[in-house]
Amino acid sequence: MKALTLTLTVVWAAVFTVFLIGPSRAADITISLPASVEARDGWFYLGEYAEIYGDSDISDSVSMALVRHDGSFSRRDIIDALSYTDAAGREVSIVMPDVVEVVPEPEIAAELRAMTAWKWRIEIDVVPGNWAETIRGFSGYRLPPKITPGTRSIAVKLIDKDGRERNKQVKLAWYQPVVYATEPLLRNELVDVSKLGSRIGKAAVMITSFSSSEQLAGAVTRKTVNARVQIETGDVRQESFIRAGSTVTMVARSNGLGVEVKGIAMQRGGLGDIIRVKNLSSKKILKARIIGEDRVEINTETAR
Repeated sequence: MKALTLTLTVVWAAVFTVFLIGPSRAADITISLPASVEARDGWFYLGEYAEIYGDSDISDSVSMALVRHDGSFSRRDIIDALSYTDAAGREVSIVMPDVVEVVPEPEIAAELRAMTAWKWRIEIDVVPGNWAETIRGFSGYRLPPKITPGTRSIAVKLIDKDGRERNKQVKLAWYQPVVYATEPLLRNELVDVSKLGSRIGKAAVMITSFSSSEQLAGAVTRKTVNARVQIETGDVRQESFIRAGSTVTMVARSNGLGVEVKGIAMQRGGLGDIIRVKNLSSKKILKARIIGEDRVEINTETAR
């Protein structure tokens, strides 16, 4: 079906009021979506799949709109998602079919997200063609044994019916929420989380950015951070979130599921640091990354 353009004003109230406006009036923001998207089950951020144009502050907020789906979504679903963003009360142009089909993400993307505990979209780019065309005629594929989130390109081994392998270079784009300053943060200044904003962006190699403003609570800037600039781990310093010997919650994610167990920190560290922790149930000592106060995320590698 041909995509339709609807320009509207979303007014946050008990109900939404939609006003059509004439072509002579420019919208504050324009959102464009294709007829189908390859997405994970349940939900995604609008900025992972939509092209968003217009006022930069509103665009950032719109990119973080949470869209829930059950195999498809409609324009009404997009309007509902926008109600929790800065687009509420603004003139928005939505360019999309009446209903957008959601097809499963490529198997390779799902496998990569499971391997790396990545919560957001991983875009697969294969030239020429696409992944479905690339894998056609092969009985399977094998990923590298270790992949760092943010890696731009990997060599995938395609396996034919006779068991022979052929390397294929696959480009990756890792989407994630990133945190930026809405106004300049001065050097040696305690970070005020009210001066932070979030938007969907593409992750850098080695993942040096924050994905939530809460991760910066209690941080102090190492240098002046200009407005609208993405904040990276090297831009701030933090007091120890965890002390050696303290009880921590260990979070492990696999296939989109999270499991929490109690452990003991073997080292002190701040947000983002990798420390050794002891699982109180299994008595194993593991490597984990500090993701919050008394919370760590398990790394796939273990250390004795």
